[in-house]
Amino acid sequence: MILQPLVDIAEICARKKVSEVILSPGSRCAPLTLAFSRHPAIRVRTISDERSAAFIGVGMAQMSGAPVALVCTSGSAALNYAPAVAEAFFLQVPLLLLTADRPPEWIDQQDGQTIRQSHVYGKHVKKSFDLPVDYSHPDASWQINRIINEAINLSRCDPPGPVHINVPIREPFYPEEHESINYSRDVRIIDQHFPPNLITKPLKKTLFQKFRSYQKILIVAGQGKYDAAFVDMLRSFAVAWHIPVVADIISNCQLPDIGIKHQDAFLGIDNEELLSKLAPNLLISFGKSVISKQLKLFLRKYRAVEHWHIQPGGEVADTFQSLTDIFQLTPSVFFKTLQTVTQPELEEQHTFLNEWKAIDRMVEQSCSRQFSDGDFSEFSATKTVLEALPADSILHLANSMPVRYANYLGIQDQTIAVFANRGTSGIDGSVSTAIGCALSTDKLVTLITGDMAFFYDRNAFWNHYLPANLRVIILNNHGGGIFGLIKGPDRQPELEERFETYQPLRAENLCKEFDIEYARCQDFPSLREKISGFFNMENGAKILEIETEKAINKKFFTNFKHTINNIYGN
Repeated sequence: MILQPLVDIAEICARKKVSEVILSPGSRCAPLTLAFSRHPAIRVRTISDERSAAFIGVGMAQMSGAPVALVCTSGSAALNYAPAVAEAFFLQVPLLLLTADRPPEWIDQQDGQTIRQSHVYGKHVKKSFDLPVDYSHPDASWQINRIINEAINLSRCDPPGPVHINVPIREPFYPEEHESINYSRDVRIIDQHFPPNLITKPLKKTLFQKFRSYQKILIVAGQGKYDAAFVDMLRSFAVAWHIPVVADIISNCQLPDIGIKHQDAFLGIDNEELLSKLAPNLLISFGKSVISKQLKLFLRKYRAVEHWHIQPGGEVADTFQSLTDIFQLTPSVFFKTLQTVTQPELEEQHTFLNEWKAIDRMVEQSCSRQFSDGDFSEFSATKTVLEALPADSILHLANSMPVRYANYLGIQDQTIAVFANRGTSGIDGSVSTAIGCALSTDKLVTLITGDMAFFYDRNAFWNHYLPANLRVIILNNHGGGIFGLIKGPDRQPELEERFETYQPLRAENLCKEFDIEYARCQDFPSLREKISGFFNMENGAKILEIETEKAINKKFFTNFKHTINNIYGN
């Protein structure tokens, strides 16, 4: 039987430019599956593992900026979306979650594939809706239309994020042989128009007066999408005002000359006199989370007199415990406005910039010496990989040590866009997210991941859409090496058995299963040999496995931190 209001969900999505849909097989969701699959304006992919499917959706939506729809059957299928839903919520990525459900009268009646799905994602979605179960009354069709429109609009508005629509469906699910699916031509579309991104004259006057009164100004860039035009504008502004810009690798704002990128290495030194000189009076921040724990601790200890955060909408976190002003603007509009401020004498600000630049430059030089003379470790291997990345490509970083190594090192080529799942900072969907990204671009996409994150998400390869532009670098220390580098677990007798997860696996067999080109290396000569042709666009997806020893990794990383502290520490 054709359920027209459900069929028209696909038409509304198509009209509102939700053109990418990921389905996971099931019977209860059949009406939605058929409606989306047969729509000429919608591209549908089938991913059997719902957890991987949802993270692939995160990668696609993160890359395109448009909502991706996910469709699954009832029961635990919906729960398998949950890790990616939480990631999308904190990463501010738009998803439209359509979970088929049993009719309400059968909840808690021991019926198969039945759980309590209403509001199943709790506070990790922007909103959760329940569609009506009966469609006979015209008001039910009106309600479904209104909810779908509202859900798509809500997923897009600042800050974007996931929206859940629970869809109870009674049998029969499938059309009869003689029935065909037709989409309503007069389906109603409700568009939402966002308010102008402008600064009023009174606010501009106050902003100019306050900004000109400060020296020792610091800009901190949180995680954000790569935008070459914005980076150029930010650099021009920072250079004109002699303002250091502290930026993690995931900010995509690591600026030449004016940018500070080794803050995680030197802000943890034991030197109060030096650190106090780096303390800002005015802190300006934008973007989402920062990786650098040392930066967060530093700014909480040496609190700015004022902290301004720029964010177009949504809740604002007081990460550095010093928030005083929130500007609901895009960073582009904010800094473009400040470019017109008349400059006072900037001698103190110039000195402040030089102090930040001097220590950042010295750490850069120290790193170069240590890495050129050091043993083969996953840290030094990461440096080799980062330096070999092609221009105008995309880098994904898995959580745990890969994102931290990359953040210590920074990136030289500003045309490389960097992504990481730093919403919840879990390892569970790193491979799937990178695959979703690669499905949404023709550019080369490289994932640097640890062995635990890689094998945890091996079902990411269990589909028919493996993109040829995907490259995966695995740092394989055979199990949870991060815990041997963290103060606390590294001193416990249960370290190896309870914290680290020893595993003897290599990726070679997986690559044979999924017909992926594979290479492995265990030293610098083999890494340099293998990496030389790894990034060419021939032969489809490729995996390079870099095997290292945990003891050497720990020794190298410990020496790295000691070297920095010995330069500046008391």
